[in-house]
Amino acid sequence: MKFFNRKGMLYVRINGERFSTKLKDTKANRKLFESYCKNDEFFIKFNVGKSVPKLIELCEEVLREKESTLKTSSYRSYDSLYNSKIVPYFSKMLVSEIKPRHIEEWYKTFDDRQSINTCEAILRPSFEKALIREFITSSPLVIKKPSSTTDYSINPFNLLEIQKLIKNAPPILKNLIPILFYTGARPNEILNLKWENVNLNIGDIYITDSKTKSGIRTIDMLSQCEIYLREQFKITGNREYVFLNTKNLPYLSSANFNYSWDKLLKTCNLEKRGIYQLRHSFASNMLSNGEDLLWVSQMLGHKNPSITLSRYSKYIKSKRERKTTFLDDFSTKSTHQDLQAR
Repeated sequence: MKFFNRKGMLYVRINGERFSTKLKDTKANRKLFESYCKNDEFFIKFNVGKSVPKLIELCEEVLREKESTLKTSSYRSYDSLYNSKIVPYFSKMLVSEIKPRHIEEWYKTFDDRQSINTCEAILRPSFEKALIREFITSSPLVIKKPSSTTDYSINPFNLLEIQKLIKNAPPILKNLIPILFYTGARPNEILNLKWENVNLNIGDIYITDSKTKSGIRTIDMLSQCEIYLREQFKITGNREYVFLNTKNLPYLSSANFNYSWDKLLKTCNLEKRGIYQLRHSFASNMLSNGEDLLWVSQMLGHKNPSITLSRYSKYIKSKRERKTTFLDDFSTKSTHQDLQAR
């Protein structure tokens, strides 16, 4: 909507059409007319269709609402997926133009269910706003989501591969890789880590920003991890967050490292896999070398050890000894007596 003056009268342009409001062009009348538009009085009187917004306009409204209720890290994740998944596909489309077939095609751009769920948490209320404001008569989010089956599997690195990654890592990953591996933390937990939650003196790291309640925890700072945290402190120690991008802002997500990470794997001649595998690598290497299951579970932030066991049981080193029971004593005595009787 745009106001303009014609011979002292107030005119307005809406949806490409020009109309006279039949009011004098004054500041008070402009304000009055804006109130008419909000209450649909003008649209009904002049039979003018409402200005249909683009979907992304409604999405941005939803994001503004979420910003006041979500944790900073969660909001950054929403904002990152909005810009990487919603904007590229729907940026030019009016909300009234989007049909179920568009949603079906859009689903095909995803590799994981979690990202779909996050994006739908933005789209669903956006379409609800469009319904309430009568821009659409039904939501296009009516088709079934893609199957939750995935090719994702735990594919950890061994210690030699970890050493190779650390040795060849570019500056952006030089300290991040070993800190992820030596803590077993989720990538986003480390990217959201603040220096105030790192105690280099007593060797504790406080994970306060996790996707689960059990994930909020204190973990041990292994001596190997401390080396790289102190190196990182030389870079960002005077800032709030442990890891910052080139603009001195916290990273939105681990996806920011995908290019450098994939390139490093290629340099090291290692099979392509996600940076999350460093967490699995911590668990598998610790358990396969006999470290305590309860300690590993606590480091990972699992609710209980059974979760850790269900995911990493094959890596637990079996301390296999020949089984003995009370029968052995009984059998030994009986056999000894039988031999003496012969």
